[in-house]
Amino acid sequence: MRWRPRLAFAGWLLLLLAVAGCRHHAWDGECDVVVLNTSQCAVTVFVDGWEGVTVDPDRTRTVDNIGSGRHILESKDPTGRLLERRYVELRGGEDYYWHVDSCAPK
Repeated sequence: MRWRPRLAFAGWLLLLLAVAGCRHHAWDGECDVVVLNTSQCAVTVFVDGWEGVTVDPDRTRTVDNIGSGRHILESKDPTGRLLERRYVELRGGEDYYWHVDSCAPK
């Protein structure tokens, strides 16, 4: 009987440490761009002129930690043709979700 309070305390302590570790990762304060590509072609995403990721059809990719502030996002098809350009303003910890649904320029 004397072990139960100690085991319960140890269990709560482990749970608290696990939650604290997950919380740090899940709400890290970084600004990310999440790209969902439902078009028929692979799309390359550029952030402020720099190549971020290439997203294959029916896939999702993330450009991690682009920083807060104003950004220019561009999507290009495999030939380098500009499909779309967006201007976004991100605050600390805010993510931007971009759904690319066509290989035709917009």
